[in-house]
Amino acid sequence: MVLCPPCDSGQVQRHRALGFLLIATVLVAGCGEGDDGAEGAGTTTTTAARGTTETTAPASGDEAADRQSTDPERAAQAEAAILRMEDLPEGWREQPPEEGLELEATWQDLTSCLGVEGPEQPLGIATSPTFVRDLATQVRSTVEYMPEAQAQELAAALAGPEFQQCATEAFEEDAVRSAPEGGVPGPVEVSPLEFPELGEQTLAWRVNVTIDLEGLEVPIFQDLVVVFDGEAASRLMFLNPGSEFPPELQRTLVETVVDRAA
Repeated sequence: MVLCPPCDSGQVQRHRALGFLLIATVLVAGCGEGDDGAEGAGTTTTTAARGTTETTAPASGDEAADRQSTDPERAAQAEAAILRMEDLPEGWREQPPEEGLELEATWQDLTSCLGVEGPEQPLGIATSPTFVRDLATQVRSTVEYMPEAQAQELAAALAGPEFQQCATEAFEEDAVRSAPEGGVPGPVEVSPLEFPELGEQTLAWRVNVTIDLEGLEVPIFQDLVVVFDGEAASRLMFLNPGSEFPPELQRTLVETVVDRAA
């Protein structure tokens, strides 16, 4: 945290208030994942009666979240695999849809850049609500089923030479559109994240960006973990201000989703 030197007592109090406001209002809404009123909150795809599916789309029309499942069994399996409240320790709560992490929009930006956008109608797809603890520790999950050949193509693209540039651009876009009024995102750094191997292939990255609000700097740690296992692609986004998301809990949550998706 940086305060302006020299500062009188009034300036110090003002910067402290700005810092609290930034964390309490912006990070809880998904700093680094967007003001969902602008870009759409993502969706939770649910399995309706008689094996059909329906998707609750955000009012803004997020194209990444409008995709419908085509296989009722896969849709039900995806819905059963995503994170739910009982997977989390005590102290977590579900975010209102308009305040949650915007996982799908950032994912669409990334895959569009890589040239491996998913089908308009996947076999099965579901996205969980965003779950939050304290002010801004957050997690959200998506499970998508696709033909194995397509999953392999996607995995190859994510592991390929274009990923670094595409991921940097996708998360830079995300940081710009999500910055609070008066906030200036710094450079986005994307680096590999060590993670236990799960399924057939596990890919993980850490995204770091600092939001500057009139001299007050708040570092954001955001992790993206993608696990491929046959037709299943499980992806989870984690966000924590100030330090990394708790690693042990992170591993447990990823393992839970991947096991259910298998």
